[in-house]
Amino acid sequence: MLRTFVARRRKRNKSTRQIAANLHSVTYGPQPIVDLRNKIVLLWSAKAGSVFAIKWMFKHMGLLEEALAFHPWIHCYRMNVFCLSDRYKAAVEDFFQSPLSYRVIKFVRSPFKRAVSSYVHVLQNAERNSDLVETLVGAEQKFTFSFDQFVGYLGTIDLRNSDVHYRTQTHQLERELSPGSLFLLNLDHSMESLPKLESYLGLPQTDPQQYRISSHHATRSLGAPAQFIGDQLFEFSDRGQASVPDYRSFYNRDLEQRVYHLYAEDFLRYGFSTVINRRDP
Repeated sequence: MLRTFVARRRKRNKSTRQIAANLHSVTYGPQPIVDLRNKIVLLWSAKAGSVFAIKWMFKHMGLLEEALAFHPWIHCYRMNVFCLSDRYKAAVEDFFQSPLSYRVIKFVRSPFKRAVSSYVHVLQNAERNSDLVETLVGAEQKFTFSFDQFVGYLGTIDLRNSDVHYRTQTHQLERELSPGSLFLLNLDHSMESLPKLESYLGLPQTDPQQYRISSHHATRSLGAPAQFIGDQLFEFSDRGQASVPDYRSFYNRDLEQRVYHLYAEDFLRYGFSTVINRRDP
């Protein structure tokens, strides 16, 4: 993927009426953020920079300070205030009426990295993943399983309609809608690409660093990957304080292939490499 944002223009092969008729059935979670004033739709995925992306979007909507005052975790405001507001409903209705007048922005992340983040998230949130827990550990009291086991579980479910933390990044809107313009931002290069995107869209320039800090994230280890650890049992119970090994350490060739096949749509749609580069982070 390019190190800056990618703007894709698509042929408008559907009528506005056809598109609007489809949108009502495809806006279930993750709910897009719709900005009526700037005519922008943000599509986001859990474990792919969602906090970063939503903070950035709320900043340009004039809502970031209000959201953080409501709760430090941005999703609390998004779910309990913003998505229930008349402002949001009006914006969504306008989008339904004229979808081709909006620019769609999507933050994306390598599925190889995201799969490891999803694994860590599940281990940190055992109480929210009871079905997965029962499948992988049964009645055992100790909640732990390997990344290999987790990937095996992903192969038994419908990843288009599963928990948002390991659902495919491709949103149903992307399958149904051909927007006038779609901007893809690789999360790894967002510090460089966001200012360029703001300039291109005519938005005020902001400092991307202000959107990065979140206690919701675990600490990532730096340096080259160690030996293969994808078959080892881990516990990441302390959210935000757990040190997670380099994502490449969780993969051998077999797991690379399995994750590629599970998330093939994301790899192909967003242009990520289908093999892991062992030299670069």
